[in-house]
Amino acid sequence: HHAYAKSMPARGHNTAPSFSPNEPRELPRYFQELEFLFASSGVTDDADKKALGVRYVDYNTSEQWQSLAEYEVSVIDPATQTLIPYTYQDWKKAVISLYPGADNATKYSMADLDQVTGEAGRTDIKSISQFAAYYRKFY
Repeated sequence: HHAYAKSMPARGHNTAPSFSPNEPRELPRYFQELEFLFASSGVTDDADKKALGVRYVDYNTSEQWQSLAEYEVSVIDPATQTLIPYTYQDWKKAVISLYPGADNATKYSMADLDQVTGEAGRTDIKSISQFAAYYRKFY
């Protein structure tokens, strides 16, 4: 039983972080919320952070995230036969890599671009404010 158990919210509680695999752009926010809770609850151990990281997502997502090599505490380097520790940050990076669009480098997909440009093609831009609204959709 961990000391933080009482201070971390229960799964499904309104203060618990949440993530839906259908909304990959929300993943960075999920981790921000989680890390805020770690800080306020005194969670410092990487294995505890990983365990809590999978606690608030649905079963399939949890299974997938736990199947990552980085979820393990460490792995044996086949070349040197030494243990390589996997940190919470290593695991978080591996999780984010599962979701194109979750990292800010690829914030929007081609489908998003098609939708925005398609809408603009169907509507005449007749004013600066209409153009500005169209332009903002790219940022």
